[in-house]
Amino acid sequence: MSSLLLEAPVATDPILLHAFARRGRPLCVSELLRAMCGTGVHLSDVMELLTAELTAGRVAVHGFRSDERGRPFGPCLYELSELGCEAVEADRLAV
Repeated sequence: MSSLLLEAPVATDPILLHAFARRGRPLCVSELLRAMCGTGVHLSDVMELLTAELTAGRVAVHGFRSDERGRPFGPCLYELSELGCEAVEADRLAV
């Protein structure tokens, strides 16, 4: 009953990449989790997908937001890399 998926997500599943593409801006982990709500994917699956996409180079570390003095604050942000954008475009064309 704890599993919402019949099979574990594939590391190359573009669902995470599409979440970034739909938002069109860098996301922190909590924003990414909210973007993935309703997909049936568990929190642990999202983290595994994020790790896999970072390793594959389709998602990149964007860094941190800056305060009025230019000092970094808040959670780390992630964004689609050029390779990730190409993967999303290829997936959209395949549909």
